Amino acid sequence: MSGPPTITAPHLLALYRALQRASTRFASYNFRNYFLHRNRDTFRQFLADGQRAADPQAAREFWQTQRQELEVLRRSAMVNRLFEAPRLVVERPRVITSGGGAGAEASAGGAGQPVDPEHPAVTSGEQAGERVPERQYEDVPTGSRRS
Repeated sequence: MSGPPTITAPHLLALYRALQRASTRFASYNFRNYFLHRNRDTFRQFLADGQRAADPQAAREFWQTQRQELEVLRRSAMVNRLFEAPRLVVERPRVITSGGGAGAEASAGGAGQPVDPEHPAVTSGEQAGERVPERQYEDVPTGSRRS
């Protein structure tokens, strides 16, 4: 009769992926990110200690404790989904619309201040990023102001 099975790198990798997958099932942003980081740090710490990772007994013990942790995570994520709260601001997708001045366009990767495409100074540059003399912009109307 042979001894207990040896835990190999593919076993640990599969367990790590299962833990990460279970962590992503949390509805709460804070819990989800906490468990993702904790799993990563736990496995990094175990694998960084070369002697401990090479010892079959230590690897088996680590695998067993992480399997138990996986079951706890799965149950906790299920309970967390039952009592789901509204999403946080950081979780909502950010819709960027055009317009709104330099701030909105610059944040969307635009070129900054909107310009009049009919103005001759806009089309005078031949190459992208070519410097256009300042004097070409002197006669650009600033727009009408309502009083």
